[in-house]
Parts: sequence; C-alpha cells; structure tokens
Amino acid sequence: MLFRRFYDENLAQASYMIACEKTREAIVVDPNSDVAQYTRAAGADRVKIAHVTETHIHADFVSGAHALAEATGATLHLSGEGGREWGYTDAALKRAKVLRDGSRINVGQVRLRVAHTPGHTPEHLTFFVSDLDRGEDPVGALTGDFLFVGDVGRPDLLELAAGAKGSMESSAGELYRSLAKIRSEPDHLQIWPGHGAGSACGKSLGSMPQSTLGYERLFNWAFASLSEKEFVAKVLDNQPVPPRYFAVMKRVNRLGAERAQPSEPDYGGLEELERALNKGGVVIDARPAANFAAGHVPGTLNIPLGKSFLNWIGALVPEESDLYIITEAESDDAVKHILGDLCKIGMTRVSGVFQADVLQAWKSLRGALEKVTQLDAPSLRKLTGKNVLQIVDVRSPEEWSEGHLPGAIHIPLAQLPDRVGELDASAPIVLHCKGGGRSSIATSFLQSHGIAHVSNLAGGFDAWVAQGFEVDSAKSAPVPRGRKAAASARGRRKK
Repeated sequence: MLFRRFYDENLAQASYMIACEKTREAIVVDPNSDVAQYTRAAGADRVKIAHVTETHIHADFVSGAHALAEATGATLHLSGEGGREWGYTDAALKRAKVLRDGSRINVGQVRLRVAHTPGHTPEHLTFFVSDLDRGEDPVGALTGDFLFVGDVGRPDLLELAAGAKGSMESSAGELYRSLAKIRSEPDHLQIWPGHGAGSACGKSLGSMPQSTLGYERLFNWAFASLSEKEFVAKVLDNQPVPPRYFAVMKRVNRLGAERAQPSEPDYGGLEELERALNKGGVVIDARPAANFAAGHVPGTLNIPLGKSFLNWIGALVPEESDLYIITEAESDDAVKHILGDLCKIGMTRVSGVFQADVLQAWKSLRGALEKVTQLDAPSLRKLTGKNVLQIVDVRSPEEWSEGHLPGAIHIPLAQLPDRVGELDASAPIVLHCKGGGRSSIATSFLQSHGIAHVSNLAGGFDAWVAQGFEVDSAKSAPVPRGRKAAASARGRRKK
C-alpha cells in the first residue's frame, strides 16, 4: 500500500492519497482546490487516481473532490447520510456513488470501510483502511473532522455556520455516540485526521500529523469517563468563533464546488488605489504588522501573509466586497501564489494588486501615511481605571476564560465585524491578544472603519503578565459602553 499525506499549512488541512502497489489504482480523500498537487503526486508514484471521496461537507476550504474526479475521470464517492436538509444536494449526489454506513470502496488490494460518524456534521464519514495483502483488519482510519490528535471536531458549526438553529447540543450528543463506534477498535489503529493545530474546526488540536487510537485513549480528553451530559457541556465550552466565510464554504461545497481558478494579477498604481478606497473596496495590506504600524495608506486593512492569512481574510472580508491586495512580493509568481491561496477559500477574483512602492507615491502626492500607536504594558497599567479607556481583548473564548486584563471587553477577532458598533468610537481604545499579532489586525480594522483613537498593546497579554500585573480570572465580560456609536462606527469608513 502506498500512502501520501498532503498538508496545507495555511489551512491547517490534511488530505490523503492511498494506492494499491499491485494494480496502481489510487484514491484521494479530502482534496482541496489545488487539484494539480494530487495529479503530480500520482504521476510521480506512477498510479492512476481511480477514486475520489471526502469525509464530509467542508466549511473551511473549497473542496476539490468534484474538480479532481472530473480532471482524472475518477469515480466520485459522497456521503448519502445526514438527511436532505443538511447533506449534499441531489444534484451533487447524482454525479457520485453514494456512500452509507457499512459501504466499502475497493482500490485494488486496499479496502476502505465506511462508518457514519455524525456530530461535527450530520453526514460525516470515517474511512477504515485495510491493506488486504497484509490482512483484513484496518491499519488506520481517515477520521476527517470527527477525531483529531488530542481533540474532537466541534459540533456547533451546523448551527453557527449553516444556520441550523438549536442543533449544537444534539450534534454534540451524536458526536458522543460516534466515539462509541471507534472505542472497540484496537489500540494500534492509526488515526489520520483532517486537520492539525491552527484549524478553527476544533478547539485544541494537536500538531502531530497522526496518532494511534491507543495514544488518544490515554491523552485525548474525549475518551475520559464522561457522561453524555458532561461531554456535551465540555465539547461546547469555549469553542473558537467560526470565521464568516465558513457559511459560504458550506453552501458552495454542498452543491459541489467547480474548479477554482485565480484571476491574473491586475496591477495598479496610486490612482487605482484611490478609486478602490473611494468606492468602498477592501484593500488588504499584506505586509508585516510592524511595517504597517510604521506607515500605511488610510483605510487599508492589515492582514500579514503567513499561516493565518486565509483565516483572517475569510473572517473579516465580506463575501460581496471587491478585494485588493498591497504586497511586498517582488515577482509575478509570488503574487500568483497569493491569488492561488485565496482561491482555496473561494476568493477567486481579486480586483487589483498594488506593489508596496505605492505607499511612497501616496506619501508624496496625497499626504502623510497613517500609523498605529504601540503601547507597552507599563504605560497601559498607568492608564487603567480611567472611565474613558476601552481595553478590548480579541483572543479566543478559551484564552479569555483562563485569565484577562481587569475591565477588558471581550470581542474575539472573528466577531469584530459584527460587534464594532458596540464600541465608543469617540473614546480611546486599546486592543490586545496573546502576543500582539491578532490585535494588530484588529487595530487596523478599526482604523479602516474610521475609528481614530486606537492603540495596540505591544507584546499583548503575555507582556502584561510578564510585568506581574493583575489578571482577572472571572469568565464574565463587561458590557461595551459604546452601543450608541453603532451607526456612526459602521458609517465612518475612510474613503
């Protein structure tokens, strides 16, 4: 049996190709939209992709299952579980071989046994993989978003991302019962999950690429002796806020995503940048946070290139917006790589690209660049207690519950677009996260919406703790004072 794992760092997402060494047939499981990587790998291994499948309808990236099956002539297999309302559409299933609990996919001398493991999503499947040349017993399981290293898939996305009101507790109960299906498997069973650390599809995923069921029994909290009620409460507690693009991906992937093709870079200069801002386009400055803080074009949003670039683009940029990029990338290929990555979350059209030298043109012809004030922990400590100061913590619910600055307002970064109106735009605002990265993005978001009195806590919560300053461990957050500013904050975006 040939086995390949593909891992996309920017999505924290794993897909797999498994092939029979005798027949040279292969199956690809959970492909993303970069279908060329799988055909290249198949060519290198001298195998033919004969089957394509996925564990569930993905919410965090554009599926490549339909596109890869079409490109290779492979048989597409999709889950027929989960019901009509939240499962794949009839149109998608007509193009596929429908899988049910107990189904099998034969790939030469490799067999995938299908188990319905709902909870993360209603239609979710797990594939138990057997190398029949060695024996009938499965060597490993492709668990998708059901079972991770150190965690399980979150059961609240159907409600929060797909709009199934009141479903998260029942989904958590299904997840609890799905775990019972795998408990009887042997300790040596290898676990091949669909995500690693950094994914928003779980709460505290481990960074190891794979595990064994025996190891997870010892160290994964989900295998502790918990009643269903205790499990439901624990799995739903402090889940991260899902990025807004998850709802879009659910809709697209239920239908069966077509092959995503990035547009060619359309380079612009100062006048094009000015027009983009004036007509309300979202201009992403993808430079490092320190460079952005030192000087940027007013009205632009800083999301630095890196592992979290796609996540925060998807969280903060509305689906319908015209998107523009300012980048320090020096080659056309590097720019095309950025555009290709954006396709993975459905952003196939970038209306314009600007090289970083546009900032100097702006400074020379349009006036001074805007800066981001950096405040250190001792300086913030001196300001605390003043009624006019708003300290906004943009960390995750789990981080907040473990300790936060006294008097801070908790607005996770992914919620900021929906809650910016709760802040008093006329009063000073200091934003912080763990180390300063997410709060730098948040600070630029407020500035791009016309809120001027904002600062970033340099070094974040860690710098505050390192100084020995007090931390509040209470879980409750103060109610923002600035609800009166909702209308003005939404309407004051700089042109």
